[in-house]
Amino acid sequence: ILAGVFCHEAFGHLSESDFVYENERMKEIMVLGRQFGQPHLNIVDGAAVPGLRGSFRYDDEGVPAQETDLIREGILVGRLHSRETAGKMGERVTGNARAIDYRFPPIVRMTNTYIEPGNMSFEELIADIDEGVYARNWFGGTTSMEMFTFSAGEAYMIRNGKVAELLRPVKLTGNLFTTLMNIDALGNDMDFNQGGGCGKGGQMPLPVSNGSPHIRIQDVVVGER
Repeated sequence: ILAGVFCHEAFGHLSESDFVYENERMKEIMVLGRQFGQPHLNIVDGAAVPGLRGSFRYDDEGVPAQETDLIREGILVGRLHSRETAGKMGERVTGNARAIDYRFPPIVRMTNTYIEPGNMSFEELIADIDEGVYARNWFGGTTSMEMFTFSAGEAYMIRNGKVAELLRPVKLTGNLFTTLMNIDALGNDMDFNQGGGCGKGGQMPLPVSNGSPHIRIQDVVVGER
């Protein structure tokens, strides 16, 4: 769940095209074709996934639900659009115009945002880690542009390829783009977080989901919460 929340909060909001369009610095950073990760990293947003909280058949502008590749093989290949932002930026409409209810205008929002699984078991992911931290679940966090801090719900030491003792509460801090590049392996499992909702522009809680397999990050700052 922690990795899924990271995907939604740290990366997903930067993929909402109205944010990019209105921010000159993000225009320079979020350039399609730029490498953000290693070839095994794929991130998708899709309302067509059945049975999830962010799923629907049509967005609030009548555009059919679809899946949008955001990162494919480590390369930024897409972003989320309404009809308005797609027209402004000369890009494809993605069916991401959503309003919390009839009182609000549709704006660009995520649906179900997730990291696609890889091919390693959890045991294989940690087998060659002499000393590391296994952080899971989440307790909250903050983001500011590309910087993030997330508190893990629980954390354990990894010693000699095995999960060891329980740690005091920890937080993970870093730069989104550095961290994406440092994801060096992906598990073959998948877990979706369907609790809570997303807030933006005074519209909350919007039903969304986020998900991820277990991920292995080669280098990230871990401190006490």
